[in-house]
Formats: sequence, C-alpha cells, structure tokens
Amino acid sequence: MIAISPWPVAENKAFKQEHKLPFPYLADLGAEVIRQYDVLDFQPLPKVSFFLIDKAGKIHWRSTHSGGDPNDLPQIDELLAGLKKIQ
Repeated sequence: MIAISPWPVAENKAFKQEHKLPFPYLADLGAEVIRQYDVLDFQPLPKVSFFLIDKAGKIHWRSTHSGGDPNDLPQIDELLAGLKKIQ
C-alpha cells in the first residue's frame, strides 16, 4: 500500500507521522501520477482512490470517491474480495 498526494514532501511526512501511517506517502507535486490514474478531481486535488495492482503492474480493482463524504468509501468486503482474486 502506498499513498500519493499532490502536496510537498514535508507536508506528506508530517501527515504520515501525525497519523502514524505504516506505508509510504509519496509527493506528486505536478499531479503527473494522479493524472495518469485519471483521479484528478478539482485541480489540484485528487479523488480518494484505491487500486489493487499486481506485481506486473496490472490493475485488478479500482474504487474512486469524491472524498467529500466519509461514508463514500469502499466496503472492506470489496477490497478483500479483490485481494483474494490476485493472490
């Protein structure tokens, strides 16, 4: 699991430490990667998005959300089912 945001490295590092996130939190200042995954919402903010990608780089599952509603997130059952398919 990794997180990608359009904010500077220092802000990402502080956010990661504050929330004790156990995964890499990467800076995409120009939103290049965010655009490649087609998840740019309102410039420069990305949509809250989840992807299951295998080691070969193939996307097996994708869930994209506006981020405005905390209840608009994928259900854990959806994510676990996707994981089982690629294992």
